[in-house]
Amino acid sequence: MGRRRRKVRPRWGGLAIVAVLVAAGYGVAHRLLSAAQPTARTASQSIAPKTRPAKRRVPPSHHRPAPLPSRVLIHVAGIDQYPQLPNGCEVTSLTMLMASVGHPVSKMTLASEMPKDPTQLVLSSTTNAAGQTVHHVEYWGNPNVGFVGSVYQAGEGYGIYHGPMTKFLNQLLPGRAEDLTGSSFHTILEHVAAGIPVEVWTTTTFQPTTDWVTWQSPEGPVTATPLEHAVLLVGYGPGVLYVNNPLNGEAAQKIPEAPFLKSWDQLGKQAITVKLPNSRNR
Repeated sequence: MGRRRRKVRPRWGGLAIVAVLVAAGYGVAHRLLSAAQPTARTASQSIAPKTRPAKRRVPPSHHRPAPLPSRVLIHVAGIDQYPQLPNGCEVTSLTMLMASVGHPVSKMTLASEMPKDPTQLVLSSTTNAAGQTVHHVEYWGNPNVGFVGSVYQAGEGYGIYHGPMTKFLNQLLPGRAEDLTGSSFHTILEHVAAGIPVEVWTTTTFQPTTDWVTWQSPEGPVTATPLEHAVLLVGYGPGVLYVNNPLNGEAAQKIPEAPFLKSWDQLGKQAITVKLPNSRNR
């Protein structure tokens, strides 16, 4: 029998009005903070460059991509971020990545040691047409610096992006971390085909979203989606991908490729992994 799917919860849902979500047509939420919506983006649009996760320059490739096997599946045991880490999808995915390359470590150990942005949350409040008080984030941390908020308390944290996570992985496995952010998805699949999973950033629905909020941080404005999520990519097939999903602990969860790619693009094409054996000195 398949594992029962857990209802998706908002990352910072304790500060939101659920009625607004329902009115907006959301059946689930993950990290919802504010009912106030920034200018909506279409499903094909990405985060604006100034608020996108920190860019990484990818050298142009001059070789023709090698053909990939039509199907690949890496068997990696699933790990559930719950109940200890309700906001810990990124670090739980990293835990599974570490295990897959022969370096098992506790998700709790990684959660305590990962980079954190200590910037405190500052809220403002307004009253909507229904007379309800709605809280908005005015000032908070930057996920390009470290984890924003609490990884342990539901509704009180956001997340962390590829830059600080790559540095953290390099501390754990010196010289072996590889930041594939901004690379083609074919490059991502090359790693998977070689037997090494890749941690990728997406949404909890594995689909693009128009739900974004913006706050100020010490480094400038941060635009984020309450549905931000990270999973471990462990396989692919024609039109589908297989991910280890820390939100429900499921291993090799099958998802459609096309909408995932749009959500991955919106989250800045973030991806980190461990270097292939023949590329450690790159």
